Amino acid sequence: MRFTTIRLGIYTALAFLAASPGVKNARAQDIECQRGDLEVFRLVFEGNHAFSDADLAKTIVTAPSAWARRYLYLPFTVKHCLDRAELPNDRARLIIFYRRRGYPKVTVDTAVKELAPGAVEVKFTINEGPPMILRSFVVRGLDSVPERAAIVRGLPVRERRRFDRFVIDAAADTVRQRLRNNGYPRADAVNRFTVNDSTLSAWDTLYVSPGPRTKIGAIKITVTPVPGKKQQIPTKIVRQIMGLDSGELFREDEIIDAQRALYQTEAYQHVSITPDSNADTLITLNTSLAEAQMHAARVGAGYGTLDCFRVTGEFTDYNFLNGARRLDVSTRVSKIGIGRPLDGTPGVCPMAKKDVFSNRLNYYAGATLRQPVFLGLRAFPTITVYTQRVSEYNAYLRTTTVGGVASVIWRGLTRTPINLAYSMDLGRTEAQPALFCAVFNLCEAAERDRIQRTQQLAVLSLAVTRDNSNNLLSPTRGSIVRLEARNSSPVILSNRDLQFNKLVGDGSRYISAGGGNVLAFRIRGGTVFGRNVASAAAFIPPQERLYAGGPTTVRGFSQNELGSLIYIAQTGDLVQFLSTDPTGLVDTVVLAPRTDTTTFKRIVPVGGNTLLVGNVELRLRSPFLPDLLQFTLFTDAGEVWNRGTPQVSSVKLKVTPGIQVTAFSPVGPVRVAIGYNSYQRPKGPLYYEGTEFGGAPLLCVSPLNGLPTHFSARDPVTKLITVTQDVPPNGCPATYQPPTLSGLRSRLTFSFAIGQAF
Repeated sequence: MRFTTIRLGIYTALAFLAASPGVKNARAQDIECQRGDLEVFRLVFEGNHAFSDADLAKTIVTAPSAWARRYLYLPFTVKHCLDRAELPNDRARLIIFYRRRGYPKVTVDTAVKELAPGAVEVKFTINEGPPMILRSFVVRGLDSVPERAAIVRGLPVRERRRFDRFVIDAAADTVRQRLRNNGYPRADAVNRFTVNDSTLSAWDTLYVSPGPRTKIGAIKITVTPVPGKKQQIPTKIVRQIMGLDSGELFREDEIIDAQRALYQTEAYQHVSITPDSNADTLITLNTSLAEAQMHAARVGAGYGTLDCFRVTGEFTDYNFLNGARRLDVSTRVSKIGIGRPLDGTPGVCPMAKKDVFSNRLNYYAGATLRQPVFLGLRAFPTITVYTQRVSEYNAYLRTTTVGGVASVIWRGLTRTPINLAYSMDLGRTEAQPALFCAVFNLCEAAERDRIQRTQQLAVLSLAVTRDNSNNLLSPTRGSIVRLEARNSSPVILSNRDLQFNKLVGDGSRYISAGGGNVLAFRIRGGTVFGRNVASAAAFIPPQERLYAGGPTTVRGFSQNELGSLIYIAQTGDLVQFLSTDPTGLVDTVVLAPRTDTTTFKRIVPVGGNTLLVGNVELRLRSPFLPDLLQFTLFTDAGEVWNRGTPQVSSVKLKVTPGIQVTAFSPVGPVRVAIGYNSYQRPKGPLYYEGTEFGGAPLLCVSPLNGLPTHFSARDPVTKLITVTQDVPPNGCPATYQPPTLSGLRSRLTFSFAIGQAF
């Protein structure tokens, strides 16, 4: 069995770091403090305008002690001391840095000032001087290249701008890379420039040597099997996965894509594709592969605040039917401890216990088959068959007797996979009666039963993701954009009662703020409607409605509780029987909340058909244990609402600031967030779901509801009174508002999650 898969991206990143000049931080040369050394308590740059303090600090050795040591006086944090031998070298480093960036007349002075016994301030006073200007930039040597215009398009060099050697070198790298992706594997580009110091002018010429245009010749494949076994995946399949053919134009990016595609099968420990360096117009590709174990098994157990205890099991065959197909068989059981029949420990899962849909085990059992290639395209078809029961906190319970998903992921654009999927299942969705009555005006039990019966649901979806971030689990720079469209209608064999259209978009941006700190933004929006856009109030399956609130959206609100809410009354607090019959039989029931009511039994999240959420985070590297901990200041804003519902009179974004502590672990970032919520719970309808009445009816008990309510005589056997209430023509009125809670603790929302919020 194997437990770790090494992917191409790791090797690519390490190779880039090792090969790139100037990437290493001068800070790596820090010298440990010795007895009697002066501690650097403050590092100051003065006079710098073109570059930030953080940029300059990266180029020198001298560094201040950790923030926690300087301001919190924590003795176990990092201490940096002054190395007087390195101080002149730091001055030289800054001068070289400025001159290469276009400031030839820069001067740098240093000063050491004592702040306290044994603690000093180191100041670098910089006079940048005027910049040198690039008067012309010419590219020569591309006359024989058909794609000349595309090769030079958008280069970072600009005439009449500052003459920056880093930018000039970046332009040469860009030209080389573009040529190598257009059939010129031996392309080279060299800058030759002249400068006039008296006039502060520079002239640069980029001389390009494209070399001969080259096509792919033979593709030689050598496979090293696992010791004691023969080759598992046929060479013919390897060629199909690579997607390269003899006679095609040599493109370096396609070679990398072929290497990545082989790694993504997870059937190989090592993949190497090396072009023959002695070739001319035909180049031989030497492919070396080392096979891995073709089977893997994994088991796991865990605990979640909403899932209680859970266990998982997976089995993977990486070479199903000898075609490099991947077969995954997985099972998952959650709600252990509170869900029947494995209940009995509600005390250890108090939050999950509050969920009305957590009283039964959630489960999943399914098998997924992935094909490595499809019709010669960079497309990866997948077929899944499954059965499951899954609940959304206080919102719904979805039970799928049997379901299937067929999807194709097209990776023609490396960073923009497109996923087309078709799913069909036989299942039923259970939700609170109050939700059906308040949102869809389905207040009769027969109407709710019709919607909640087992039905055929088919969904056609299209998802496009553009990922330019630098890290899968915790990005520090780049962006991620995702768009998804979903449709369900009888045309694709779905039940007529379950028609909907759904659009959701999500965009995130990550900006490095220096020193390991990250500024992150995210905006998310969505809408869902029935047969057409105008059918805003039509029935939408609860699992397809939009929800927000919780650790991944607006952290000042509990899970799914952003937007309109429905309240369920406490038993016995809101029902008041009045008798006008001398025999003692009750012939009228008046439903009105008691004046001393301060609590309600539970909340039913309504969700909505429209959603908007925005997030801003400043992720700060911890001054102590910086590789383990991260502190985050965040502000979340958002709202979820129902278009076409009379209960929504206005839409205002809710803004909740907060703080978060993140610990990086082998399973991903583990974080605890505290959001501050200054808002009173919104007005909403109040319902009573009683069991002391015959049939356990759903009763509207909102203040001033004005709904006639009737009852029958008490049953002599069950001792129950059957209560009926006229169906509200416009739904139960949203006239109930919970009392305002005082105190800071009541305004704080705590959440725990694995993975960054976005």
